Amino acid sequence: MADAIRTLSGFAWLVFPSAAARGPAVEPFAPEEMADWGLPGDDLLVLHRLTEGDRGIPNRPDGLAYLVITGTTSPPIVREGWRVLPADFSSEFAVAGDAIRLRRGLGAISIAAPGTALEGQKVLECEFDVRG
Repeated sequence: MADAIRTLSGFAWLVFPSAAARGPAVEPFAPEEMADWGLPGDDLLVLHRLTEGDRGIPNRPDGLAYLVITGTTSPPIVREGWRVLPADFSSEFAVAGDAIRLRRGLGAISIAAPGTALEGQKVLECEFDVRG
């Protein structure tokens, strides 16, 4: 049986270990932040650990990184030692196995994170097809 594909609109983020961190936590989200269905927070729509086969994210850092899609312009809350940046996509965006497909960009929206390093930046709102 083929996996179901759902279409959703959301805001795209990169989550990755901070360069200054000494051995960040294994996972970016603390267990107390996990919702009933096993994903961080009520706002998190998709959490995908990026692989070498995933491409088309020009601001992706080297090494371990996650693509996170949220339902609001607030960045996901991560453990100490992790960073969050708004994700950028090129026309070559592809996730191995077509687990996530970018249907279209809906615009760049101001980030809701006053008093943080993300204040004044914009995050992409996009429409995605998500398998599974």
